[in-house]
Amino acid sequence: MVMAFVSMLPSQATAQFYVGLQGGITLPQGFYSESRMSDNGWMFSEGHQRLAGAGKGWSAGVELSYAMPFHPSLEVVLNAHFMQGGVNSDVEDYYEYVYSTRYKECSKYLMELPKFRNIPILLGVRYAYPVTKGIDLYGEALAGINLRSITDWTLAYATANWQVGDGQELVAYNNEDNHVYANANTFALRLGAGFLFKKKLTLGASFNMLGSSPLTWDRNTTVRYSVYGQIVENTTTQHVAYTDLRPTMVVVHLGFRLTPFKTRTVQDW
Repeated sequence: MVMAFVSMLPSQATAQFYVGLQGGITLPQGFYSESRMSDNGWMFSEGHQRLAGAGKGWSAGVELSYAMPFHPSLEVVLNAHFMQGGVNSDVEDYYEYVYSTRYKECSKYLMELPKFRNIPILLGVRYAYPVTKGIDLYGEALAGINLRSITDWTLAYATANWQVGDGQELVAYNNEDNHVYANANTFALRLGAGFLFKKKLTLGASFNMLGSSPLTWDRNTTVRYSVYGQIVENTTTQHVAYTDLRPTMVVVHLGFRLTPFKTRTVQDW
């Protein structure tokens, strides 16, 4: 039966492996990109839990694909991408305003806004349809797991300082507010389309739904002040859990593919 099936295949059917690299830009969508800073609310305030305020970012990834011997236009695809982006311009503008109105006169000031990181690891299929010689139009569907993480959000400032006799600087009042976010692993789905040039170069876009998971973090607050020239430090920790965070984004990418393995034909089997 196997021999009968093989005899029905095209005489030059190929089984080709490809290794590819891709890079592109990430464009957050929906609640993931919204901030509504005019309401003085962001993801970190009650009533705005799903609003991440995520901004544009970048993506870099690696891909392995296998063209089916019975239909070279159909490929099985395995890929992994690292995606990172900061906050959007509304959030940046808001905290610049906060600095100018509240913290500008501080002797010490540091604000580090978080970065959003996603690493989807996906398996699926891609189908390429020839449009003209050397150019194919492709569509793909992949699913798998997304590794989500967010870097710390930190605010540190001091309202005053002075010099003592030996020239050592003492901080009269210093406050640090550090948010440490928990990682999450979620289901992920990608739908994409684009062009494939001579089976080597890719130019495309994809819609990425990177799952839904509760956002939790520890808020560590440290207050330092001077008592008779001695620095006293108090630290408190608050555990915060809000509703689900749902990273959703469009990725526009450019890539190239290599063929490190020898092409095999049906006759080689």
